[in-house]
Amino acid sequence: MVANTELQRVELSGWRTGLANLLGKENRAWWASRRWLVQSVVWTVVVNGLVALLLLAQPAAARMSGGTEPTGPELLITGVTMLFQFGAFALAAGAIILVQDAILGERQLGVTEWILSKPVSRPAYVLSKLLAHGLGILVILVGLQGALGYGLLWLLTGEQLPLLPYLVGMAGLAVHTLFYLALTLMMGVLTANRRTLLGVSLAVLLGGMFLVMNLARFLGTFAQLTPWWLNNVLPAAILGQPLPLPIWLSIGSTALLSILCVAVTLAKFERLEF
Repeated sequence: MVANTELQRVELSGWRTGLANLLGKENRAWWASRRWLVQSVVWTVVVNGLVALLLLAQPAAARMSGGTEPTGPELLITGVTMLFQFGAFALAAGAIILVQDAILGERQLGVTEWILSKPVSRPAYVLSKLLAHGLGILVILVGLQGALGYGLLWLLTGEQLPLLPYLVGMAGLAVHTLFYLALTLMMGVLTANRRTLLGVSLAVLLGGMFLVMNLARFLGTFAQLTPWWLNNVLPAAILGQPLPLPIWLSIGSTALLSILCVAVTLAKFERLEF
């Protein structure tokens, strides 16, 4: 009886039904365990570890070959390009790996069906996955790596990047990573096969980059409106190099594609039978 008096009625209805509870559950999986620490270490090694290795290796290689050591500005260009080209690819792949089971795994285990038998709306179920995983990926994969990368470039090159262009680049990196988060969640609803989910998501990442890079001269400025060219224009925008289109158009078009993926996910999940 005492325990019952502590219960609080939640007055939510419609699409928000159960959202707070589901969001709390998903956030605890990220922040109430060692997951956040493990992912922080892993992606720091993968992204900034490789950038540091490259920047340290270049002067050493030049000395060994008897060539001229790269200057600070030259190292900075190399570091920014590496961080935002390789980093964009690595973090996109990381988003796919981290959320592949968010919906599909629970569908296969029957957890989704059990959750939806409770007072939980289908949009709340999908949005809880999107918001919780989106927060974890933004903080650990994008925000932490971006902050460490800024300090690392400054330390190893002796050159400080202007903060505002760098933040614009980080915004682009965040949108690029979230696009693959939204895509993977969508595939978790469109298919019940894990190999199909991973195959399509990774094919969009790898195949899209390959096709756009090889067809860029035919696509012209349209290529800059795709997620697969964004990792190429971000270093140029940060370094103040001229671009055919404003960087915000490239970022905005990728954000619109992410919203489209979320809309498809919500619409399909409403009609999904369990």
